[in-house]
Amino acid sequence: MPAQFRPTPEQQAIVDATGGGNNLKIKAYAGAGKTSTLRLVAHRLAPLRGTYLAFNREIAEHARRGFPDNVVARTVHSLAYASTPPALTSRVSLPAEPPHELAARYGLSSVEVPSVTGKVLELTPFDLGRMVADGLGRFCRSASPVPEPGHIPVDEKIDTGAVDWLRDGLLPSVSRMWTESTVRSGRSAIMPDVYLKVWSQMDPRIDSDFILFDEAQDSDGVMLQILARQTHAQIIYVGDPYQQIYEWRGALNAMSEI
Repeated sequence: MPAQFRPTPEQQAIVDATGGGNNLKIKAYAGAGKTSTLRLVAHRLAPLRGTYLAFNREIAEHARRGFPDNVVARTVHSLAYASTPPALTSRVSLPAEPPHELAARYGLSSVEVPSVTGKVLELTPFDLGRMVADGLGRFCRSASPVPEPGHIPVDEKIDTGAVDWLRDGLLPSVSRMWTESTVRSGRSAIMPDVYLKVWSQMDPRIDSDFILFDEAQDSDGVMLQILARQTHAQIIYVGDPYQQIYEWRGALNAMSEI
């Protein structure tokens, strides 16, 4: 452990728990000192090799300066970027296709649907193109192996009776966009979530003995799926349930909680 730093009883309990080698889920509220706690854990687990996973580059850079040498700090997307063919990742910098142009290329014309108030709503090609693109994004952030109707966002003003019809009608376009995004000969722009999804389907292995997954409340289905497959490593999830965005479920709920 770092010199001249006395852990609190709660921090010491966490450090002691990590010594058992089991996966842990730690609730760390705002101001609870989670970063210092993770540093204590990293020192406790040395000389084992660790990876600290952050959600953006700035946090990863900050962590890189504070953790011991046995830990590397990365973002989940950077791991995916380094392991995905350049022919795919190079397309992230291309200009995105506007929703109305996407709709025109896919042959999507304006449609009218009933609203919850009984009025008729017109969905323009721009609206439909955006729903397709957003549906692809939601699929890429999920644990699902293929696009599903539920991935397509539908405005809450639309009558529930028209929702399934609309999603079923747009699903082939989402599937087509996924195919175009992942084919090696593709030339269209892709979002970073595409190469993360591709990586998740390559049975990825994070080369570490333990993984510190920070801000776990912000994680999504594909990230949790990737981590669940790292059965060779001890995984320590840390997050604030009061800032929860994605539901901690599946593998997380079965873990020891501190």
